[in-house]
Order: sequence, then structure tokens, then C-alpha cells
Amino acid sequence: MTAPNPFGHPCWGLQFFWWAVDPAGFVGLFQSAFGPVPSAANAHARAVDEATARARRRHPEWFDARCLDDACPEQRGEECPVTHCLVRLARGPYLFTWDEEHDDRYTRYGVPKRPVPVSELPGDLAAAARLVEVGFTFDRAVRIDLSYPGGQEVLSATYPASTGG
Repeated sequence: MTAPNPFGHPCWGLQFFWWAVDPAGFVGLFQSAFGPVPSAANAHARAVDEATARARRRHPEWFDARCLDDACPEQRGEECPVTHCLVRLARGPYLFTWDEEHDDRYTRYGVPKRPVPVSELPGDLAAAARLVEVGFTFDRAVRIDLSYPGGQEVLSATYPASTGG
């Protein structure tokens, strides 16, 4: 069996987003430009991109989250690496970004105070999120890997050492 091309998104090399749902029904929003993308999201890239564009118009804070930590370089007018700070959202999805600089995995950088369940999303966005269902919860996952052992697509999570895994 040939593994799907995880770099097959039409916007690969440019910033784009994909969505996923965890077993608790909460939503994760993944930002990428050079990272792999699950095959289901790639296969429906146009629908995912259209739903994402509508979500961005309705909830720009999900896409433009910035660090508010006084120690963050961004507070001094410098660029903040997204993995430096943990962004807090009042309500929204868990936020992940591709981290090619440090370890070639998706890194969680945004944690909502009140996570959005997929059941509360508009139909097109809920459908886009349900394309990728993961077997771990976003509230504890700090890093997410997408790999293809034996040709099978596997999304797996890394947890902080203090909470087990």
C-alpha cells in the first residue's frame, strides 16, 4: 500500500489550515505551510479551505491569536516564535502550528478557556473538522505527529511528562 502524499495540499508552502476533532468532541485548528496534512483533509482541501475562510471572517481571534505574556519578545516589538508562548482564548478551538524549526511536529500554542465542541460549529465547518478524527484529547496533547508506519496514516500525541501519556 502506498502512503498518501501528506504534502499534497494545494497551498503547501503557503499558510493554510486544517481541522480535527478529538474523542471528547472538541475541535483543533492546525496551522501549516510546510507540514504534513492528513489525507482526508488533503482529499477535501477545497471544502476545508472554504469553511476555514468563513470561520476566519466570523472568528478572526482564532487565526490571529497573539501572545500577551510580558516576557514575550513580541511585547518588545520583536517577532515571537509561536512555540514560545501559550495563547489563551476565551472560547475557541485548540490551536496547533507546524514547528519545522524545532522538531517537525505540530505544537499546541493555543488553549481555550472554553473549548468549542464540533456540535456547535456551522455545518460546513463541522464537516471539515470531522474529516480528521484523532484518538487523543487536545487538552493534554502538547505535540502531534503525523506518520505513516507500514503505509498507515497515524496521528499521535505527546503529553507533558507530569501528566503521563
